[in-house]
Amino acid sequence: MTIRRSAASYDSASPWSLALAHPRLVLIVLSLLMFVPGIASIPPLDRDESRFTQATKQMIETGDFIEIRFQDEARNKKPIGIYWMQAVTAGWLSGEPYNSIWAYRVPSVIGGILAVLFIFGIGAKLFDEETGLIGAGLMASSLLLIGETHIAKTDAVLLAFVTGAQLMVAHFFVAARQGAAQPPLRDSILLGLAFGLGFLVKGPMIVFFVGLTVIALSAWEGRWKWISSMRPFLGLAIVILINVPWLVAIGLVTNGKYFSESIGQDFFGKALSAQESHWGPPGYYLATLLVGFWPGWLFLAPGIVYSIARSREGAVRFLLAWLIPAWIVLELAPTKLPHYPLPLYPALALLCAAAIMAGVRESRSFLDNAPVKIGAALWLMMTIALVGALVFYLPGAYGTGSSVFLWVLAVPIIAASAIAVLFLLRGEGENASAAAVVAGAIFAAVALAGVLPRLDQVMISRNAANLIARSGALPNAVAVVGFHEPSLVFQVGTPIRLSPSPADAADFLTKTPNSVALVEKNMESEFHQRLTQQNFTAEPLGNVKGLNYSNGDHVTLTLYRLKKTGP
Repeated sequence: MTIRRSAASYDSASPWSLALAHPRLVLIVLSLLMFVPGIASIPPLDRDESRFTQATKQMIETGDFIEIRFQDEARNKKPIGIYWMQAVTAGWLSGEPYNSIWAYRVPSVIGGILAVLFIFGIGAKLFDEETGLIGAGLMASSLLLIGETHIAKTDAVLLAFVTGAQLMVAHFFVAARQGAAQPPLRDSILLGLAFGLGFLVKGPMIVFFVGLTVIALSAWEGRWKWISSMRPFLGLAIVILINVPWLVAIGLVTNGKYFSESIGQDFFGKALSAQESHWGPPGYYLATLLVGFWPGWLFLAPGIVYSIARSREGAVRFLLAWLIPAWIVLELAPTKLPHYPLPLYPALALLCAAAIMAGVRESRSFLDNAPVKIGAALWLMMTIALVGALVFYLPGAYGTGSSVFLWVLAVPIIAASAIAVLFLLRGEGENASAAAVVAGAIFAAVALAGVLPRLDQVMISRNAANLIARSGALPNAVAVVGFHEPSLVFQVGTPIRLSPSPADAADFLTKTPNSVALVEKNMESEFHQRLTQQNFTAEPLGNVKGLNYSNGDHVTLTLYRLKKTGP
């Protein structure tokens, strides 16, 4: 049985006492410190983020909030929810030409904060507030969540709805296991809202994560009647009310193509075969966990030992039912991307938090064993490697080089990490978790505000857009060939022409007044040949060099304007 401890158990002036007195405020502040730095200084990313933001931008420009388009191409992949959310924040917080990327990232930041608060609620419901606070802190500081809150797409927002739904499911599960009265109607309505909005953001994925939890938990417990206590038909009605109006509208506008492309090609295509070269073997997500769940995986060994020892407890079963079945399915699916298991990380964080508190309160054996010591040593090695990559490798390879200032910033990260390991080996799990979260917070601030925005060699679109802006050309007088990344469209403007060939870019230049053409080095010969055939030449206005991280190609882009040589 879990021993509950409140803020009153600590000295009133201790940090833990103060944190437990206002846990939600602490988590909001912590989240803001890690989710906000860099959202304005990191340029639009390729390719998914810029596809989402460009489609949203076109909705604002055209006033069409039903159909999803990228320039003239229909984007029948994800539902409308994230586009509407981004349209609200971008429309309210920015003005024409609506290319302030931070305004599109606000829903992801809000989604991340809500997810952290919901995780705290789940931990408090299943265990106690202290466990919830530690679990939510570990999740907030995880590199994967920090990364997703800085990207204007669906995953951080989906996480908020998944964790919100799981919080309501936890209410019903605990009530059923304790033989308590059925939770109020409000909980069923909130569960339906979480499902409905989650479906509107990323289709059936919320059903996969939450539904699989309920099924696995019911089968493990040998009890199914508690599902009816959630009032599933009410929830289904709410889901229908939220989603059907837009589904009918998009079906009519696209003549049904939205469904065939989003369900048949995007959803089932990814489930049955590797798409867009995103293949990975089973075990892929266990490997990415070392980065995605850093710094939290310092406590992974205690979490595993604790889960095995306490697998009969309802709270542990709930988290394992959330984590294991879906993880297995994702590992077996052919299409893999690092962010796919993000909705499973909260269960992992809470298991680690429960192990920490059990080690502190009940049995030191959870924190004092060989796996924990080995894991701590490996974690410290990984930490040093991450810090080295951040302050030495990345600035040197893709920026202007490292600096003494960055070396100085690395010191507190390493120091906090070493302190975390020291506390863990001493059995002070609470202090170890706090030190680990501090290390994660400092790492995030340095990475997002100090390093990533200055990696000039991978910011090709930003540099090219700035070059085009200096030329004075309007977006409808710009053609580009050999570099068709969505981020360039978003930053330059919707009318930019993505020429299918060098000849097309040359023809555009000759026929469009005051126009410019951005040409990749490998296509320059054909571009100039076409101009010569029409008795024209082009003069360069500047060039941009760097690495296109979307495909790994090194590119050189030169901006040309026309110079007539004939009569």
